[in-house]
Amino acid sequence: MRKQALMVACCSLWVLSLSAPACLAQSVVALDKPSQQRMKSCLESTCRNVPLREKLTAINLRTKYLRGIFGGFEQGAGMAGGVQLTSADTIPAVELRTTVLTSSRFYRRFDAEAYLPNIRGSRNHADVWFGYSWRESDFFGIGSRLQENLKTNFTLEQRSYQGSFYRDLTDDLQGGVYAGFTNSRSGIANGDTPIGENFSSTPDQTVGQWIPGYLSNTKILSYGGFLVYDTRDNAEGLTRGINIYGRAASDDGLNNHAAFADYGWIEVEVDARGYIPLGSPRTSLALRSRGQFKAPKGGSQIPFYDLSWMGGREYLRGYETYRFRGNNMLLFSTELRRTMYSKTDTRGVDVFAFADSGQVWGDARSLTDPLILKNQGFRSSNWHSGAGGGLQYRHSGTLVARLDVGHSNEGTLVYISLTRGF
Repeated sequence: MRKQALMVACCSLWVLSLSAPACLAQSVVALDKPSQQRMKSCLESTCRNVPLREKLTAINLRTKYLRGIFGGFEQGAGMAGGVQLTSADTIPAVELRTTVLTSSRFYRRFDAEAYLPNIRGSRNHADVWFGYSWRESDFFGIGSRLQENLKTNFTLEQRSYQGSFYRDLTDDLQGGVYAGFTNSRSGIANGDTPIGENFSSTPDQTVGQWIPGYLSNTKILSYGGFLVYDTRDNAEGLTRGINIYGRAASDDGLNNHAAFADYGWIEVEVDARGYIPLGSPRTSLALRSRGQFKAPKGGSQIPFYDLSWMGGREYLRGYETYRFRGNNMLLFSTELRRTMYSKTDTRGVDVFAFADSGQVWGDARSLTDPLILKNQGFRSSNWHSGAGGGLQYRHSGTLVARLDVGHSNEGTLVYISLTRGF
């Protein structure tokens, strides 16, 4: 499966590099432009800051009622994209959108959305949408010291109703609130090792093998707020500026009619990124620090697929996707970038070298089981690190073909994407 996905990804990038029209740089809806244009463009495409930060690239096609979309899934989906139908400016005060996405691994997603760009002023916005998604993911267990041979596969099907209201506080600062309801169902995938072979869906089994939320419906009500400060500039060469994101939320389980249905937690997420030119616009040092902290309420649990996680293309390269899971995670990334060839201000080829390090900790499944207690603490022995390098082709300010090669004590992995990275 991995070889097939890699082949599809390589072919997709080759076709894109050969057949993309010359006007594509102008037709891409920019998600990361400076100052006023950046936030406005992000809103006009399908960029969202809650409940998950999404990095989508929207391409205007021959009609204003249709867009091409790149992305739409978290990492591990292969090459992903689809189309978006929009009412554009046909209906006063509201834009209706329908988005259909898939990936080279045949994951699927559907969104039906109503976006209100101006609410008593051009700085106030609202977004209401229904979402459906189905995908497969890998699961190694909960904790930071688990062996690779515990790798299993599961499916996750989700239906959600979400709404957010946000305001452009300044040209570079945006804040808002959101609320949503998500109905999730995990199941058995057709991978090499189904999740049921190593893990249990009921707490009366060995505690270390029980994972909350497996083979049951979970209904979660979430609400919270966010702030994002963004001065990034991709208008010329490598990214410059600062991006700081913060989110706090409360999540509460509703009546799930399952063997175990006590879910609830408080979560805080912080993601700080800096892009520092070194001597010239052709060389840059990119730094990132990301933390996600989830505290169960009382004796409640967190569904295993909602735990903080680490591993993969943007979250600890050199390790497999979703390699480590726990209540909390902390990640540091450093990347030195150098432009080797420039065709225009935005188009060129870059090389880069990187180093990532992070850990997960926290496990609420038991207060007495020795195996679980090993997962609780933040320890120096729990750090995992990877290093490597790669190259990227910047076709425009937002559309980038990128290849990362990461190495860790668990081997060497190749990641292919249509993104600038972090």
